[in-house]
Amino acid sequence: MNNKYLIVLFLMLVSSNLFAQEKKEIIIADVVSVKSKILQEERTAWVYNPDKEKGTRIYPVIFVLDGEIHFKSVVAMVDYLSGANIIPQMIVVGILHTNRIKDLTPAIKNTVIDGREENSGGGDKFMSFIESELLPVIQSTYPAAPYRILMGHSLGGLTVMNTLVHHKDLFNAYVSIDASLWWDNHSLLNESKAALTANNFADKKLFLAIANRMEKGVDTSAVQQDTTENTELIRYNMQLIRSIKDNLQNNLVFDYKYYADDNHNSVSFIAEYDALRYIFSYYKFDLYPSFLENKNLRLDTLLDAHYKSVSRQLGYIVKPPESLVNGLAYYSLNTKQYTKAEYLFRMNVSSYPKSSNVYDGLGDFYSATNDKINAVVWYKKALEIAEVPETRNKLKVLENKF
Repeated sequence: MNNKYLIVLFLMLVSSNLFAQEKKEIIIADVVSVKSKILQEERTAWVYNPDKEKGTRIYPVIFVLDGEIHFKSVVAMVDYLSGANIIPQMIVVGILHTNRIKDLTPAIKNTVIDGREENSGGGDKFMSFIESELLPVIQSTYPAAPYRILMGHSLGGLTVMNTLVHHKDLFNAYVSIDASLWWDNHSLLNESKAALTANNFADKKLFLAIANRMEKGVDTSAVQQDTTENTELIRYNMQLIRSIKDNLQNNLVFDYKYYADDNHNSVSFIAEYDALRYIFSYYKFDLYPSFLENKNLRLDTLLDAHYKSVSRQLGYIVKPPESLVNGLAYYSLNTKQYTKAEYLFRMNVSSYPKSSNVYDGLGDFYSATNDKINAVVWYKKALEIAEVPETRNKLKVLENKF
């Protein structure tokens, strides 16, 4: 087959994450219960763990408010995007609520609002529960990295902003989706403006999403002149955006998006996706056809440099994904770029010494280059870790040739 078509085919396989990797089982969430002394009740969270085999890797953690609604969609996105090596694999914690309004609202500071103040205002205790009780359970039970994200929609978005303003160091990145900043006569909006002016948010990220809550024919400029209750949600979020833009000295890494075609109920799904792409915009390794064509290019060196940069952003060591390196190694081997292939197979052995698959790959390299002695050595090493019928058969074929 012409090399040009091989390159196109390989890039298609990479984008679909179809190249050589082990099959995965469908992963069902763990149900974690915490007897909270702070909240004086038992609380439940759903936890998606990408590493059921308890390997040596650690993963960022996303805490998702209103877990009953948003957990499944976030897990699906994380699984798909990490499979395509666009974002890292992550642990997802969907927090369930026994009293949603109480959990997700700060204490009332202003005028009483239609009787709900008696059943609200538990936001500070709820965040203390996350910090002092839920987070330690996640860290002790799962392979949790120090990088954490808080994600919330509506009143959950209000909680996200309240946490960023008052407990900014609890999370590294914040996702606020159509936040209910109207709550309590928009008192949190005023607090946010003051905090954005006075505080330093270096190394913190915020993605803010706004849905369309306007009458037909009204645009985002005209709505800011409106004073009715119906437009408070969008107007106050726009005021927050202006305040952030006016305070660039605070070093907050920020982006936002207005979703003209989505309302309050539909916006969360697409905003969650965009937020993950934004937060991890630096993560994807850009693979160009020239990288595959140039037999003298040290792809392993490029991968090493890229993931060292990723590691600096995340605050812990991140190795090039085994499946990505494996795919590139086999492509190089199949196109007879033997030097490039050997470096890549050896990179995987160095990065994932407990994986049977990486030794099997190196065995395939030596088998393809007619070095039967080394091929046998590496197939045996693979079988020491895991008994794989395919590897065993390859070893038998080679041993019969001696």
